[in-house]
Amino acid sequence: MRQSVRNRLTELLLRAFADRQKSAAILWLDLFCTLVSRAKLSEIPLADLLAEGKAMRLGVDGVAGNSLADLIGNGRLLRVRRADTSEEMGAELACQTAGVPWVIGPDPDVSPALAGVCERARLNADVLSVIDELGSETSGADPLRRTVIQAAACFNAGLFFETHEHLEQIWQTQPTGPTKRFLQGIIQISVGFHHAQRGSHDGAVNQLGKGLEKTAGLTGEVLGLDCTTFLPAVARTRDAIVACGRGAMRPMPLVEVPRMRVPGAGPSRGEVGQAEG
Repeated sequence: MRQSVRNRLTELLLRAFADRQKSAAILWLDLFCTLVSRAKLSEIPLADLLAEGKAMRLGVDGVAGNSLADLIGNGRLLRVRRADTSEEMGAELACQTAGVPWVIGPDPDVSPALAGVCERARLNADVLSVIDELGSETSGADPLRRTVIQAAACFNAGLFFETHEHLEQIWQTQPTGPTKRFLQGIIQISVGFHHAQRGSHDGAVNQLGKGLEKTAGLTGEVLGLDCTTFLPAVARTRDAIVACGRGAMRPMPLVEVPRMRVPGAGPSRGEVGQAEG
């Protein structure tokens, strides 16, 4: 998957955490992927997508509007064109499709990686479902804690790049100190598992080691993350990668990656200050 395409998906997911319209756009993308897979085609009639979406009440308050339009256009993920003339639809989504053979398919940049985009769209939709289930744990949390919980949902779905990007946004705003050091450690652990997922032995060992060094000594819940279970599990996994050796390294399946447990909401019970060193 091209980096530019991956970045479009990542930006859409991270903005969806705070924007219902972007969240609905991810659900539209997931539905599009389901329909093209079912049809075994790369393009489908726009009317079919709109009808399915209406039945599922996708969009904001069940209206397609800008949530679907967020996916369509130059530099985005999908495009709409007329099947008879190949004329492309402009920025305004034409929800009235009767008698007009509009079809919707992937943007030319997306086409070569459509299967990967659809897999990521499914994972993004799953992450949003997890966040919705957490409900009050995120809505009532302070921004820093909420970001860590959202990042944990990404991490547990195997979206390690997205975890890194989401945490880095808030890490950059923190003053030098234990909280910033803790966040950097979790970011490096996420990068380490991104390398492990790709089968990169040295990248995994180095980044996991750096992350464990910055989070050394932490126990209990820190900003919503259960460090008592997570960090020792990361250390054991790194030890296993080291023991495996560079020559035997293969892409790590998600089932072998420790999960980020996020206990109930409320004030953090772990002391972030332990991370300062």
